[in-house]
Amino acid sequence: MNVVYKSKSQLREETSDALQQFLARGGQIEIVKSRKAPKMKMRGKTTRTASTGTSGFAVGFPTKSL
Repeated sequence: MNVVYKSKSQLREETSDALQQFLARGGQIEIVKSRKAPKMKMRGKTTRTASTGTSGFAVGFPTKSL
């Protein structure tokens, strides 16, 4: 498998050339504002047997070090 790596400047130049050709052929660019997705809230897993506040420790593991 032949993989050719290009520098950032080469990629920028090629992208710029392709963009100029696209615009010259009558292409249009429209800027659309992205909608922010709602932030995921941290929810504790609630189980009947596990005590709450274990902060990720295994069930029954003491939270305080001995």
